[in-house]
Amino acid sequence: MPPEGAGRRPDAAALAADRQHIRFAITLTVGVLVLIWGVFLIDAQFNLGLKRFGNRPLTTRGLPGILTMAFLHGDLKHIWGNTVSFFSLSGMLLYFYRGVGLQVLLLSWVGSGVLLWMSGASGNHIGLSGVIYALAAFLFVSGIIRGISTLMRVALVVVFLYGSIVWGVLPIEQGVSWQGHLAGACTGAMLAVTLRHKGPRPAQPEMDEDESVDGRVSTSAHAVTQQHGAAEPSAIHAEATLRARRSALLWKGSRPSTYPATPSQSRGIRKPRRGPHLKSRIY
Repeated sequence: MPPEGAGRRPDAAALAADRQHIRFAITLTVGVLVLIWGVFLIDAQFNLGLKRFGNRPLTTRGLPGILTMAFLHGDLKHIWGNTVSFFSLSGMLLYFYRGVGLQVLLLSWVGSGVLLWMSGASGNHIGLSGVIYALAAFLFVSGIIRGISTLMRVALVVVFLYGSIVWGVLPIEQGVSWQGHLAGACTGAMLAVTLRHKGPRPAQPEMDEDESVDGRVSTSAHAVTQQHGAAEPSAIHAEATLRARRSALLWKGSRPSTYPATPSQSRGIRKPRRGPHLKSRIY
């Protein structure tokens, strides 16, 4: 048998849990997009004029738009651009930020709408891009401040794919709700800072062989102290060290041929080391 950690593969339970997380992320993301496309197609087919339910800042009439604006889109190009971006960002959020991803998605949806409504911007704002900006900002800021290598890679992917959307928070293009984009980006950044202690945590470093031996020495010394009472400390430590070294020299399984056996300081065998179209519209 090879030493523990060499050629190690995930067990069946870990693979099953990982597949479950992938299914959850895809199912929820696709479900939201189905609702959005359903509203768009029904409105286009029956000419219901649902765009009037957008977010109108600082007006009572615009309060429902805090929740409904993300379901409303101006044309096919508008909804398609938001669909592609939301699918990738929401999928990454729900998969990599397990335990907090759904909370971030809901708070991004509501928070971006609330900030936009409080901004006092004129017009009727519609589109999913406020939520998209919130998700992109969260994935980037959270990946930086958490210091986890996997999440930092996710942040780099977001920068590579959607770094250019930063221009959307500036009043450059006529008819584009840059206030909605800015509200979403601020919401995502605030959520990243507020929820930085929830969700994924850094992996605990594995103990080295020498650290393990030292730990066994301390444990053995404590056990010997309990057995012998007030015996001499030097004798207790010598006996505990001898026991720990004997247990450390026990090799479980056959020795791998790729690693030559080298004598350690304790005269034993040392184990080998482990080797866009993101635009909210104003109507």
